[in-house]
Amino acid sequence: MTRHILGWGLALVLGASCDSEQPPIGCPVQSLEWSAVYKPKPGNTCPVKAAEMLGVQKFTTPAYDEQLSIKPQTLEDLDGRDPSRAPYSLGKLPKASNAEGFCAATEMAVAEKHAPAVIAGDDIPFQPAKDIVYRWSNVQVLAIPRAPGTQLVADLEYTEDGCTAQYEVWAMWPGDVECGNEDGAPDDSLCASAGSINPDFATVCAPTLLRCVPAKRPPSLK
Repeated sequence: MTRHILGWGLALVLGASCDSEQPPIGCPVQSLEWSAVYKPKPGNTCPVKAAEMLGVQKFTTPAYDEQLSIKPQTLEDLDGRDPSRAPYSLGKLPKASNAEGFCAATEMAVAEKHAPAVIAGDDIPFQPAKDIVYRWSNVQVLAIPRAPGTQLVADLEYTEDGCTAQYEVWAMWPGDVECGNEDGAPDDSLCASAGSINPDFATVCAPTLLRCVPAKRPPSLK
């Protein structure tokens, strides 16, 4: 995924008086590389998908409608084996947040890849066939002065090779902040001290991803 790290100047200006009344800020979405932690819902019997990188982007159509795109790393990795299907979900995004400060994306399209097996050959390892399906719902992007389009929460129905699990997903931008220490173990302090992460964010290091993720359900703020 292309790295697209913006400075925090705008966010700091917007958040300078975050405890007072603020005018609406619309529905900003920072692009492109987000980190996400997956929280399994009760009843899950599939292998747990713990965390993942997401490509998140906002688009404006020629009719000036807003759209949100979510591209999971898992689907992007299978793009070469199943190029006929898009590796992302696209949905509608409002122009203004609700009373809770969230912009709710609706009508998120199903995204899926059905990749054939790769037969081992010279310098090519065997890869089994993969069937992956993402069904997003209740996608909400946080749009408040302290976090202008830099956190989201969503429900996900994830199917891998016929096994379906339900998750709540917590994600944040920027997602490229590495948090593994010299021994390769997760270190939450690296998230707390990262200069590119909004200092208002409550973050932890995802053990399987070794990237900083929200410490609690968005809004994940201190």
